Amino acid sequence: MQSLANHVVAITGAGRGIGKAIAEECKKQGAKVAICARSSSDLEQALVDLKKINSVPCYSAICDVTSLEDTKRFFEGTVRTLGPINGLICCAGIYGPIGSFLDSNFSDWQKAIDINLNGTALSIHTSYKYFDKSRAGKIILFSGGGQGPLPNFSAYATSKGGIWRLTETLGAELAVKNIFLNSIAPGAVNTKLLDDLLKAGPEKVGQDFYQKSLAQKEQGGTSPQKSADLVLYFLSDKSNGLYGKTISAVWDPFHEFSDLEKMSRSDIYQVRRVVENDGGTRPKK
Repeated sequence: MQSLANHVVAITGAGRGIGKAIAEECKKQGAKVAICARSSSDLEQALVDLKKINSVPCYSAICDVTSLEDTKRFFEGTVRTLGPINGLICCAGIYGPIGSFLDSNFSDWQKAIDINLNGTALSIHTSYKYFDKSRAGKIILFSGGGQGPLPNFSAYATSKGGIWRLTETLGAELAVKNIFLNSIAPGAVNTKLLDDLLKAGPEKVGQDFYQKSLAQKEQGGTSPQKSADLVLYFLSDKSNGLYGKTISAVWDPFHEFSDLEKMSRSDIYQVRRVVENDGGTRPKK
């Protein structure tokens, strides 16, 4: 594994779960890590755990990723304390209302979009001026929710679907500025989101999905280490030239990727329609 010594990595939503696991792995690899979260108690514990790993400097700040003032303060504090940023990892996210869309409180529905999608976009937009322009920068986002419809989780599914297209679009825009942006599909990780789902109960979640989630909880789910390993790949020089892709931490053979510039220009690992044979009913060109 390539060392991240002399890297400064900023991570949103790092108070617990996947974000915290990623912060710890980056620090083990020698990176100077800046973390933020909305919960002060989670953030304080995460910082204590980071400092136990090694003596490499780290930084933390309370931050609501939907607030321009908060995000500016976080990135300014990161640069002031640790130096210019080399990597940004956007982990902050919530499920939002669980249950029928028509029965949802629409303000709560909008809040999920604001945190998951707009908060990610704001973090990218605000952080750009703080990047170290002398080397390739890396931005890593998180999709989620699997593929296909996700009934009773419309706000979450919609916001995370937006992350896919944000990844493709900003990946293409930022690559010309030597910043490579990609997204991770983390798999079914046991986090507080899963606890929230189980707390909502089968009436809101749906009986089949509830039972599947309960089994995931009991069996341990996908290890967050898989996402951390993919993050380390994206942060390393090995991924230079790869952009606009959503890669599964569970299924995709990212260590075997080659000719990354050609891959970036293709439609592999992107949202696309797969059209079945229509029996010749489509108009001829």
